[in-house]
Amino acid sequence: MAPDARREQILDSAVALIIDRGLSSCTLEAVSVQARISKPLIYKYFLRLEDLFKALVEREYRHLRGRGLNVLPLDVPFEEIIRRSNLRAMEYLYERGPIMRLLASDRSIAGLVKRQDRDERGIIIDYFTQRCVDVYGFPQDVAAVCAIMTVNAPILSARALRRSGIAAQRAAEIWSEFTIGGNNALQAKFGKREKVAARRTAAGARPGRRLPS
Repeated sequence: MAPDARREQILDSAVALIIDRGLSSCTLEAVSVQARISKPLIYKYFLRLEDLFKALVEREYRHLRGRGLNVLPLDVPFEEIIRRSNLRAMEYLYERGPIMRLLASDRSIAGLVKRQDRDERGIIIDYFTQRCVDVYGFPQDVAAVCAIMTVNAPILSARALRRSGIAAQRAAEIWSEFTIGGNNALQAKFGKREKVAARRTAAGARPGRRLPS
C-alpha cells in the first residue's frame, strides 16, 4: 500500500475505533489491531498517540473546508450561497460531528480543536459579514450579528436536530429560508436603500469573493 493510502487507512481505523469504543480505548496498539497492521508499521507514521489525534483533527477540518464556500462557483448569488453552505454544513455535522465531539473531549487535543475551529469559523464569518454589507446594505454591526448567528446555529443545533429525526437536508432547507427571510426583513429596517439595488445587481453580475482554500 502506498504511504498516503496507508496513512489514511490508519486514520480511518482510528475513527472507527473511537466511535465504536470511545476515545479512552484509542491507543496506537489498538489502532494497529483495528487496521490489521503491525505495531512497528504504525510507529512509522505516528510516533505518539498525540500525533495521531492531531492528524485526525487536521483531516476533519480539511474535510470540512472541502465542503465549504471555497468550492462554490464564484458567480453564485448570495442567497444560493446561503442555501448551499447550510446544506454542506448540516451534512458534514450529521455525518462527522460525533468524531469531532469525541476528539474535543480529550484535554490533550481540545486546545487544537478550539484553535482550528476558531480559525475556520472566523474565515466564514468574515465572508458572510462582508457579503451582507455588499448585498443588503447592512451596517457593519448588523452584518456581523447576521453572519455570526448564521454560521454558528447549525454547529450548535445539528446534534439535537439529528436526534429529533429531522434529515440534514430538511434542516438546512428550513434554516436557509429562515435566514434569507430574516435578512430581507432586516434590509427593510437597516439597509441603505439607495445602494442596495445597485449592489444586488453587481453581486449577481460579477464574481463573488472567494474564500481562502
